[in-house]
Amino acid sequence: MSKYDAIIIGGGHNGLVCASYLSKKGYKILILEKNENLGGLVNCASSLNGFSSKILDDLKIDLPKLNYNSYVVALHSDQQHTILQENNNKINFIKSNASGENQKKFSSLINKYKIFASTLSNFMYEVPPRLKSGNSKDTWQLINMGWKIRKLGKKNMREFLRVVGLNIADELEDNLSDNSLMGLLAHEAVLGSNLGPRSPGSILSLLYRQAIQSGLFASEKYDFHQLIPSLEKSCLNQGVEIKNNASVKKITTANNQANGVILDNEEKIDAGIIISNADPKTTYFELLGTEPLDTDFIRRAKNIRTKGNVAKLTITLKENPLIQNIDKEKMNAKFVYAPDINYIERAFNSSKYNKYNEKLCFEFHHCVNVIAANIYYVPYVKNTTHDKEKLIQLSINLLKPFISNLEIEKAELLTPNEIEEKYHVTGGHWHHGDFEIDQMLMMRPFYGSAQYITPIKNLYLCSAGTHPGGGITGINGRNAARKILGDKK
Repeated sequence: MSKYDAIIIGGGHNGLVCASYLSKKGYKILILEKNENLGGLVNCASSLNGFSSKILDDLKIDLPKLNYNSYVVALHSDQQHTILQENNNKINFIKSNASGENQKKFSSLINKYKIFASTLSNFMYEVPPRLKSGNSKDTWQLINMGWKIRKLGKKNMREFLRVVGLNIADELEDNLSDNSLMGLLAHEAVLGSNLGPRSPGSILSLLYRQAIQSGLFASEKYDFHQLIPSLEKSCLNQGVEIKNNASVKKITTANNQANGVILDNEEKIDAGIIISNADPKTTYFELLGTEPLDTDFIRRAKNIRTKGNVAKLTITLKENPLIQNIDKEKMNAKFVYAPDINYIERAFNSSKYNKYNEKLCFEFHHCVNVIAANIYYVPYVKNTTHDKEKLIQLSINLLKPFISNLEIEKAELLTPNEIEEKYHVTGGHWHHGDFEIDQMLMMRPFYGSAQYITPIKNLYLCSAGTHPGGGITGINGRNAARKILGDKK
C-alpha cells in the first residue's frame, strides 16, 4: 500500500494550492520540488495583483495586506509622465498631458472591458466543459456559458462578439489619440504573450487578464513576499510532506495508470494519484514519455506554442532609485515604458525572427534599492543564446534616461532560455504556453488534455498550462483539486 495518496510534482503556487485543498479532504500528499526553494516562477515575479481572495478564504490563509496605495506610471522620454491610480473601480489621473477627452475615453474603454471581463470571470473557477463528450453536464455547462454572455444584453453582447477577436491597436486608434495612453493599454494586452498590438486576439488577452486580476491598475492588496511562505505553512499544518531538491526523473505507469515517480537518484515513490505542476510539454515528453500516448495526441502536444519572450532583469543600486519628475510619495508604483503602439509593434516584429530590437519595452517595480524589471520582447532561441552582457547593457541604457541616480552595484539577467533551465519551463514561457483563442478554456493546453486530465488514468495537470492560464492566481491548483475530488467520489 502506498504511503501517499497523491504526489505533486513541483512546489510552485498552484502545486501548493492543490495540495492544500486535497489535504483538507484527508489526502496524504507529498510535494516534490526540484529546486532548493519553493515557488517556481513566482520567484521571477515582483508584484502580486491577482491571487484569488476566494482561495485564501477557502484555505483560511491570512495573507498580510498592504496598507498603502500604489500607482501606475507610463514613462515618457520628455519626462512628462502619466500617473494614474485605480480606486473603487475608477481610474484617477494623478498627472497626465493627455486631454480631458482622451482621459474620459480611456476610462470608458476600461469600464467597457470590465463588463466583458466580468462575464469571462464566471468561467475561471469552473472545470471547462468537454466538447462533443455527449455528457449532459458538459452540454448544460456550454449552454450556461452562452447564457452568461447573452445576459450582457443585446448591445453589450454584440460589442463583445465584435471585439473579442480583434487587435488592441485598432480599438485604441479608433477611440484615443494620446500615444502614451495607447501604449500603456497595449502593454497590458501583450505583456507575457507572443502577440503584438496588431495581432488578432490581443483584446481577448487583455480581457482575460482583467478577468483574473482585481483590476488592470488596482493597488496591490497583499504582501507579495509572504505568498509562498503562507501557502507552505498551510500545507505543513495539514500534514503535507514537502521535499526540496527532489528532481523527478520519470512518472511510472502500469496498465495505462500512473502509480508513482522515480527521482534522479533512482528512488521510487508510489502513490495512487500523480499531479504534475510542470508545464504540459515537460510532463508528457520528459516525465511521462511518449510510449503510452497515441500518435495524434503526441502531435497536438508538440504543437503547443511555448516560446517565451520576457527577460527578467534585477538591478541592485547603491541607493534607492529616483525617477525623473516623479515625487517621492509616488514612487510606490509600476513603471511602464511602452511609449506608443508602433514602438511596441516594432519590438514584437524582431521577435518573430528570434531577434530582439534594441528599442525594447519594459516595466519595473522597485523595493528599496532593488529594481525588478520585465524586458520584452527577448525571444527564446533554440540551440543558441543571446549575448547576456550586451542585453544587460542595452537594458541599462533604456533605464538611464528615467533614473537620475542609476549607480549599479550588481545586475543580473534571466533570459527565457535561462528561465527554462532554472525552473524547468519549456521555452521559458510565463504561462507554460501561449494564451490565445485556440489555447484557452476547454482547449487549454490542447484538445484531449483539457479539464486537468490526461490520457493516463490518475495522472492530472495543475500548472499554468491548464485553464484559466498563467498569472499568480492559484485558480489552476484549486480547480485541479476539485476535479480530482470529483473523480474520486
